[in-house]
Amino acid sequence: MTHPTLEDVAARAGVSRALVSLVMRGSPKVGRERREAVLRAARELGYRPNMMARSLAAGRTGMIGVLLSDLRDPWYGAVYDGLADEAARRGVRLLLATGRGGPARERAALDDLLDLRPDGVVLAGPRLPAADIERAAAGCAVTVVGRSVRSDRVDCVTGDGAAAVGRALGRLADLGHHRVACLDLGPRPSPLRRACPAGAVVARPDELWRPPGPPTAVLALGDTTGVAALAALLRAGRRVPDDVSLIVHGDPPGARAAGVTTIASPAAEMGRAAAAILLDRIGDGAQAETRRVTVPPVLDERGTTR
Repeated sequence: MTHPTLEDVAARAGVSRALVSLVMRGSPKVGRERREAVLRAARELGYRPNMMARSLAAGRTGMIGVLLSDLRDPWYGAVYDGLADEAARRGVRLLLATGRGGPARERAALDDLLDLRPDGVVLAGPRLPAADIERAAAGCAVTVVGRSVRSDRVDCVTGDGAAAVGRALGRLADLGHHRVACLDLGPRPSPLRRACPAGAVVARPDELWRPPGPPTAVLALGDTTGVAALAALLRAGRRVPDDVSLIVHGDPPGARAAGVTTIASPAAEMGRAAAAILLDRIGDGAQAETRRVTVPPVLDERGTTR
């Protein structure tokens, strides 16, 4: 089945091919009546502009690639929402790929994106080696979200985990809590453990109750840990927040509906910042200075702190 062409639209509308081209480019030089006639003819024929041909003529695709490491984690969805908002605002399309949680799959997905020749790529929470990210940046603009990469060609947008932990512990101290446990159930120890001098760091929920005394507050490091902490507290018969206050560093699914107090750098804001930085670099060219942007944490105090 052949696709309608500019010539087909011109014949249907009774105008020249050049005028149809002007209408499709949004030129203000075409009068209202002839513009409407062209657009009506295009709709009737089912005409769609050839974006690849337009990209070749312009030297840009008008598209940026987005590689999300793991779609099972809602953080990536929030990052994508921010990316999509900024891309739509600036008239850019997104090409989406996922690494499904592993470096090898991420590498293959990134290669697939690069084969499509996007103007730039956003890597959200990549688990790729830095060398692979550097290799991608040699061919197009690259911005990384949620991870800091040492490179003079890669822009980075990160949250401030240490500031989030410090603010959470400070807020708990303000509420009168002096026995604070920091719970970490991640597959690898969180680097944020180093930011918890005011509280004992434990790796299992049952360690919360060991001597010399149970905590009056728990800071859970990460979304998964936050869900597990709340479940462990309820199983142990601890009332939240009457017996134990809880703050989760992250934003686990259902936290808002369940009234869980959270603190984190907003993922959607990180996505918006990444898209803006990438598009600015694409516009400015390779001479633009590498940027490192830190999105500050936001404390959403709900019903699990007292």
